[in-house]
Amino acid sequence: MSHAITFNQASSANFATASGASSAPIKVWLVDDSRWLRRSLMDLLGQYKDIQCTGEFHSPNAVLSALASKSGPDIILLDIHMGEASGLDAIRPIKALSRTTQVLMFTTFFDSESKKRALTNGASAFLLKQFPIEKILDSIHEALRNPAPHLKFSRRENWVAAQPSAADSAREPHRPLLWLKNCLNKVRVRRN
Repeated sequence: MSHAITFNQASSANFATASGASSAPIKVWLVDDSRWLRRSLMDLLGQYKDIQCTGEFHSPNAVLSALASKSGPDIILLDIHMGEASGLDAIRPIKALSRTTQVLMFTTFFDSESKKRALTNGASAFLLKQFPIEKILDSIHEALRNPAPHLKFSRRENWVAAQPSAADSAREPHRPLLWLKNCLNKVRVRRN
């Protein structure tokens, strides 16, 4: 699997700021199972004064645990395929824990069904890892200018089934998210 991040050398003079603005830096968290990609992207984004990478996580569960204990960033760049967990399943819980955080999906492969599901769940953008850094920066700024609407969650929304159904048992790769859903239920109870 290739993780190419394209960088246009001609734009290196723009390292001062990506947007030209002189306000507080945009706080970004990176969520990807590839440590190499997280480090590379942190180094690349760190060259822009208006972007500050304040967290990196290897899984959706790790980022949700962090959100449960502290305030979230402005932007989360979230991979879709991370071992046993899916970034697509983490969008709603992220948005529930941090209402102001914008989620940008950051993936290697384009899949129209995944894009539709991500945007329906509240993601602000769907980016490919092959996109030039300028496109990623533009998407970060656009997500802050025009945030995705906050989804309303019904109290009746069932995050964790009391008795796992046969269909739940068949979805073994998503079983680790049961821990996450239990965590979110505990956070909701404490906030109410």
